[in-house]
Amino acid sequence: MNEQFKTAKNILIVRLGSMGDIVQVIPAAINLREAFPSVHISWLVEDKLQDLVEGLPCINSILVFPRRQWQSYLKNPLKYAKLFSEIKLFLKELRKRNYDIALDFHGNFRSGLLTYLSNAKARLGFSRGYCKEGNFIFTNVRIAPHGRKIHRIDKYLSLLRGLEIEAHYRKPVFSIPAVDRLYIDNFILHNHLDKKPLAIIHPGTSQFGQFKRWHTKYYAQLADRLIHELNYSAVFTWGPAEYTIVEEILSYMQQQAIPACKTSSVKQLIALIHHARLFIGSDTGPTHIASCLGIPTVAIFGPKDPAIYAPYDKNASVVRKDLPCSPCEKRTCRHVVCIDSISPDDVFDAVCKLNEKKFDFLNTA
Repeated sequence: MNEQFKTAKNILIVRLGSMGDIVQVIPAAINLREAFPSVHISWLVEDKLQDLVEGLPCINSILVFPRRQWQSYLKNPLKYAKLFSEIKLFLKELRKRNYDIALDFHGNFRSGLLTYLSNAKARLGFSRGYCKEGNFIFTNVRIAPHGRKIHRIDKYLSLLRGLEIEAHYRKPVFSIPAVDRLYIDNFILHNHLDKKPLAIIHPGTSQFGQFKRWHTKYYAQLADRLIHELNYSAVFTWGPAEYTIVEEILSYMQQQAIPACKTSSVKQLIALIHHARLFIGSDTGPTHIASCLGIPTVAIFGPKDPAIYAPYDKNASVVRKDLPCSPCEKRTCRHVVCIDSISPDDVFDAVCKLNEKKFDFLNTA
């Protein structure tokens, strides 16, 4: 390893969002900790996902990029002075540790600018063609992954080659406070969800990813079959602005299922997912969390390429349709036939095969 890297005392990880991508950067962060056991590692993350990074034992401290707060200030000219003052304080905090190394896993203009403004001596990022919005101009150590169509986790691990680290996949580990576990345990016991295998279904996506949502009627038909034919109990998780989706699904169902309790943090969501014996969701952060926790997971994929974006762990099954227009990288689509053509039978069959696979594994273990 380069002598400059061997003597590093402070390292900055830059991955601002989203939930799924942060989960997929964690294996690289664990490798970084193994290679630098005594170094102080900080993570720069957006405010809305701060608590996800807080649960990582491999990270020493967190720098919060207050995106939501600053966006609210931009809408009000009377807050501009306050905005400039906070930006000044933020930059002072960003530079306080005199980072020896900064790794930009995000790869866009915003993350590149923040990486540059950290004043880190070595700024690692992806080469031109493997990042967006001219991100490469902000880095001074650039890595080209082995091919364009590789899984995101492998791409993130490849960035560590810039530090001469032979990185390998490590399962993410989350530290959940006892108060959050107790909150979820009380919900499980109060609703008698410990009596049967629990299927957690997450039907929502971010507003940005609405085109990846499966039909509410299909979720209802699937949940009915899980309860009636496979003897699961079913809980639907939800995030901000998603509760109406769950209510709609429940209104279509013949069997009895319930919405999850409100999870006010990602830590509480993780604590809830720990109780599942099956997780079903679309291409979203909670789906990636469930799979990396070892929960048998069925991911319903529409436009995105599973070779790049699917849950990485072997306990996951992807349901998708091979179509001439899929996969694609479009942000919106008026005719999302890729997701609309997936039937409840398709997903139910994937659950049965996953159960058979689990059963075979237990018999041969």
